[in-house]
Amino acid sequence: MPWNNQNQNPWGKKNPDESPPEMDDVIKRLKERFQNQFGSGGGSNNKNGSGGVPNVLVLLLIAVIFLGWLSSGFYKVAPDEEAVVLRLGKYNETTSPGLHWHLPYPLAVVEKLPVTQVQRLEIGFRSMGEGRSRDILKESLMLTKDENIVDISFVVQYKVKKIKDALFNIDNPVKTVRDASESAMREIIGRTIIDDVLTTKKAEVEIEVAALISGILDDYYSGLTVTTVKLQDVQPPERVIQEFKDVASAREDRERAKNEAQTHANKVIPNARGEAKKMVLDAEAYGNERIDHAKGESKRFASMLEAYNLSPEVTRKRLYLETMEEVMRNSDKVIIGNETANHMVPYLPLTPKTGQVAK
Repeated sequence: MPWNNQNQNPWGKKNPDESPPEMDDVIKRLKERFQNQFGSGGGSNNKNGSGGVPNVLVLLLIAVIFLGWLSSGFYKVAPDEEAVVLRLGKYNETTSPGLHWHLPYPLAVVEKLPVTQVQRLEIGFRSMGEGRSRDILKESLMLTKDENIVDISFVVQYKVKKIKDALFNIDNPVKTVRDASESAMREIIGRTIIDDVLTTKKAEVEIEVAALISGILDDYYSGLTVTTVKLQDVQPPERVIQEFKDVASAREDRERAKNEAQTHANKVIPNARGEAKKMVLDAEAYGNERIDHAKGESKRFASMLEAYNLSPEVTRKRLYLETMEEVMRNSDKVIIGNETANHMVPYLPLTPKTGQVAK
C-alpha cells in the first residue's frame, strides 16, 4: 500500500474486509519512505548510490550552520567594561575584560557597561557648547536654613560600582542619580544659612552632599557610586543679586580691615615685647653695674682706711694731691713755682675757642 496513492495511506480509512496493518509493517514503510526522500538506503531510486551526494551536502550545511550558531556566542569585553550574561532571561554571571563565550542567542544574551568611566551629570544648568549654558531654575532654586532663596548649579560625577545592580535594580541610572543629587543638595542647603553657602562653607557642602548621595544610591542598591560633587555657581536670585553683592563687598572690606589690623598687630606686638625685654635686661645690667661699682668703692675705701691708720700724714697728703689733680685736670691755668718761673720766658697764648688772651 504505497503512500503516493492519494486515496489511501497507512492511517486512512480502510476496507472493512481488510485486517489492520501490523506495527512492523508500518515502521518498515516509514523507513522506506524516508530513505527514498533523502537518497539513502536500498530503495528503488538509489540503486546505484547516486543519492548519497545530496545527503552529504545537507549534513555539511547543517554542520556549518550549527558551528556558526555556536561561534556567535563569543564576545569581547573592553578593558573599561564589565559584562553580565543572562541565560534564558535570568542572571547567570558577571565577566571581566577579555574574550568569553556564552550559549548563543536566544539561549543567552550579554549586557555590557563601562565601569571605570566617570559619568558627568549637570544639575541646575545644561551646557550648550562654546562656553554657553542654560539655567534650569526648577532644579537650581533652593531654600536655606534662614529662609533665603539661593540659586545653586552643580556637577555630580559618578560611575558604576556593581554592574549587576546597575542593570537590574534601577530603570534609568541618569534620572536616579539626578533625583538623588537634587534631593541631597536641597537637604544640605536647608540645614545651612545663606552666608555660609555663599562664602566659607562651599567645600563642606560639597563633601556632605557627596556622602548623602552615595548613601541614597546604596539604599536603592543602584550599583552606582558618586566620586565628586562640585559647586559651579552659587548666588542669590537675579532680582536681589546686586544687594547681595553689596553685602558681600562690605563683608570682604571688613575681613580685609581685620586682616590688615591683625598684620599690624603681629608686627607691632613682637617689637614691643622685644623692646620691653631689652629695657628689662638693660635695667638688670645697670643694677649689676652699680652694685659692683659700690662694692669696689667700699673695698677701696676700706683699703684707704687701712693705709691711713698705718700712716696718717702720708695718706692725707696723697689724698690731697690726688684730689687737686682731679679738680685741676680740665683747667687751662698752669701753676709754676717761683724758682722755675725765673728761668722761663713769659708769653701770651690765645685760647683756641674764644680767641681771647688767657689771663
